[in-house]
Amino acid sequence: MIKTDRKALLIGKNGHAQGKLIELSATEAGIIATRGAQPGTELELVFEIPAHQRFVTLKILSKVTYRHNTNHGTYLKLSFENISPENSDAIDDFLNYKKRLKEFGKKTKVQ
Repeated sequence: MIKTDRKALLIGKNGHAQGKLIELSATEAGIIATRGAQPGTELELVFEIPAHQRFVTLKILSKVTYRHNTNHGTYLKLSFENISPENSDAIDDFLNYKKRLKEFGKKTKVQ
């Protein structure tokens, strides 16, 4: 999982909650949300990332696999379910971009 800081929306059967996407991988996301959800709860995760030289809004069905309360809200770990090839490709492009930035930062510090 890579660290990030993007606005997110969680949509469930009983309502929705604003959140902050703080971690992302090809199969999971870590969110700080204004409302909690129990493990096993299905939620639609909506967020925007830069991918393929533009901003892409992703809507991904996910399931809560872990939760705990923090000083800033409720941390939820979400596992993606049935992710579309388009969403998967956009996430991969974003993750590769973040890796390139990290590598560039390491090279800059050495010099």
